Amino acid sequence: MDIIYPITLLILIYFVNPLKNEEKLFTTPFLTVSYVIIMTYILSLLNISIYKFLYIMPLLIFSIYYLKTKKLNFNKEYNAIKQALKRKYIILSIILLFTIFMGYNIFPPNPANTTDTQFHSYKSKAMIEEKTIFYKTNEIPYKYYVSYPAGFHSLVYYLSSSVSDILNSIQFIKFYILLLFVLGYYLIGEAIKKGLGCWIALFLPLTNVVYRIVGVLLPNTLGYALMLICIFFILKYRTTKNNIYLILFSFITISLVYIHTFPLIILVLFLISLSIYDLYLKYYKNIVKYWSSLILSILSAVLLIYSKMAENIVSYGKSTNFTPEPISAIIRNILAGMGIIYLYIWTNSSKTGILDNTNTFLISIVFTILLIVGIYNLIKTKYNNLNNGAPFILLLVLLILNIINIKFIHIPVPFFSNQYDSARMAIHIQIIMPIFYGSGLYAIYKLIESTKKTKISTYNILKPLFIISILLFSTISAYTNYEIISEKQKDSFVIHNNDLKIFEYMNKHNITNQIILNFGEDAGQFLPIYTKNKPVFYFYKFQSNNATVGNTSFDSIISAIDNKNYTTILNSCKKENISYIYMPEYLGKYDGGFFNNSKYFKIIHIKGNAKLVKIK
Repeated sequence: MDIIYPITLLILIYFVNPLKNEEKLFTTPFLTVSYVIIMTYILSLLNISIYKFLYIMPLLIFSIYYLKTKKLNFNKEYNAIKQALKRKYIILSIILLFTIFMGYNIFPPNPANTTDTQFHSYKSKAMIEEKTIFYKTNEIPYKYYVSYPAGFHSLVYYLSSSVSDILNSIQFIKFYILLLFVLGYYLIGEAIKKGLGCWIALFLPLTNVVYRIVGVLLPNTLGYALMLICIFFILKYRTTKNNIYLILFSFITISLVYIHTFPLIILVLFLISLSIYDLYLKYYKNIVKYWSSLILSILSAVLLIYSKMAENIVSYGKSTNFTPEPISAIIRNILAGMGIIYLYIWTNSSKTGILDNTNTFLISIVFTILLIVGIYNLIKTKYNNLNNGAPFILLLVLLILNIINIKFIHIPVPFFSNQYDSARMAIHIQIIMPIFYGSGLYAIYKLIESTKKTKISTYNILKPLFIISILLFSTISAYTNYEIISEKQKDSFVIHNNDLKIFEYMNKHNITNQIILNFGEDAGQFLPIYTKNKPVFYFYKFQSNNATVGNTSFDSIISAIDNKNYTTILNSCKKENISYIYMPEYLGKYDGGFFNNSKYFKIIHIKGNAKLVKIK
């Protein structure tokens, strides 16, 4: 992976970041992401190859100008960083380390799964090779991916030194997203009330949503993280009336357009919530500023790429893409989103039933109590004589209504995926729930602290009990997440160490430019990432109902192996000019010794159950 370029960008963007103190430090990782995405689009639209040094040049020029016009105060910068030794920053660091530790234990060492990672890897590969978002290759499946927004893939490109780095870069981004969420929740909490930030950030590793979706909904999750900082900038403008927050909000929003629609849905609903509240308070200028910033940002982003937008991007948004759902499923997903009764969406395991697992029952009870207390606390919390918490209550209501409405109303959103099922929409609720849980826990903490002056004996009992309860609950909740998520995802990641050894063998022995028979959405679909070969089967073939080899269907190929029908396999491979067959680790134990027949095949390399076979 290329580390020097990203680190250089972080340093330069910190230097030019107009904010101060902790805001300067904590918003820089978000601004860096947006800068990479926007610069990638601008360079590609100008038909300039996206060489990485080009990203640094504008920042260097701006920095030189800054040095000439203003006297740089290194002591000021040093003092700002030294503030990190304050107690609350130590607590925030502990939360961040715990969050990363949870990710380290939950995330598989290789992020390759059967669908989304393959899709995003192929698009990133085309961008790396052609140095542009709008690559020209007509190869299948690459040509079908060019229309998909390239925000996430711009980061993958910037982190990767070669195609073989793509999956390592994706793995790094997953942990980077965790960092963004912790900082985003912290900043939102501080914008609601000073001292609330750490309490909200605490609930990222205690809830399951980010760990569940970051492996399979990569652009969505990155977008959700940037959406949090957008909310922070709006709240800060509301309390300070400093236009720099609106400028930064617009900058992030432009990049958000190039990532995914779903985070924009939450952002729009939040602005509606805030506007209703400000309308009641007669803050009309605020409302105009919010919406003008949002609309101008979205229009700027769309107009920038309008000439490159393919017709199929727009028409796809008009399609109906619903899965029929009973009302009971929608209600269950709403409750799961709020952490009431059900905690996990997309999981049918008995471990997630409230009466089947003591841990989930206790966690749901605690979350329900914290939600109720948190709502009350948000209603009465004020910062600079303004209530920045109450709009989140209205946002929760709008998100629930959004889930209910999708069963009856379809609103077409052009040029992005529009899978509006209730489970995906329930993720929107889960994303904002730490705000309520953290607010509730903070209110309980302040209640205990209030007894310090009047009932010192009571305080001396309650404070230790409170700390022990937090530590105990955190342990139970984190462990339950680890147990259920690990169990759920263990079969969804398809690459084993033995598969990597087979790929390494291909590279060492110059096996290149081959079409290799694999057996579905298996490790073989990542052959173009680790080697210079192509698989017969990949995600798009199954999606387009074109899973054939020499006019022989995928099912017939599998049946031929089961029935030891060598003629079918050999004839199909001959028609497609296939000389090699790849059997991955997870499927190798099921081939029944089919490829051991030396009359037709030669096993040229084997590791465990993974094997590379040559057709004689």
